[in-house]
Amino acid sequence: MITAALALIVLAFFLFVPRIAQDQAYHFFADSRTLWDVPNFWNVASNLPFAVVGILGLWKLRDAVDRVLFAGVLLTFFGSAYYHLAPSDARLVWDRLPMTLVFMALLACAVKANNSLLAMFLACGVASVLWWNITGDLRFYVLVQFGPLLILIPALWFVRDARYLTGVLIFYALAKLAEFCDRAVFSTLPISGHSIKHVLAAIATYFIFRWRLAAAGTSFGESRLAGPAVS
Repeated sequence: MITAALALIVLAFFLFVPRIAQDQAYHFFADSRTLWDVPNFWNVASNLPFAVVGILGLWKLRDAVDRVLFAGVLLTFFGSAYYHLAPSDARLVWDRLPMTLVFMALLACAVKANNSLLAMFLACGVASVLWWNITGDLRFYVLVQFGPLLILIPALWFVRDARYLTGVLIFYALAKLAEFCDRAVFSTLPISGHSIKHVLAAIATYFIFRWRLAAAGTSFGESRLAGPAVS
């Protein structure tokens, strides 16, 4: 049922939304300062919170979906840092691939997917980046990025500890706003909107971490050594 509904949404999106191309101006960020021989230093360094949250998630949680989700968060640190050292379409692939792990694992959490459905979601996430890399069409990736977040909105009324999901949505929305206002922010502050975007998005992943801890019945101060498979 879930698979059929998602397939219909994807089909409708491709039928009614025109092709979306990657804007090459995207690679020219407001803050390109080099510090300690690291180009675009702040856009690189501001990814560090992803590493912190990723390690926390992998340390505290053991379910398959959580391992994938927080491995994706950790890999986002490496992928985004690699991209921002020398922004280009080729490097952007490695920035977006780990993010699809996060988006698709989050979707699997929201719909309580089993391992088979999780694997299908992950395959779709990776395929969306490969599709863009081959065809230049971002529509599939846009679906993968924003679809799970839209599904979280009605989930707020049905899941326990919805306050954490509210935090996810608020901070991710603020992250996208900061990204959009990259140059405007940098014209008034000593740091750019894009660097702030990384921190805000990492805070959103921290709220995911707290949500998954609550769902596992584990407090922040204790370690969960084992857990059941995704049901």
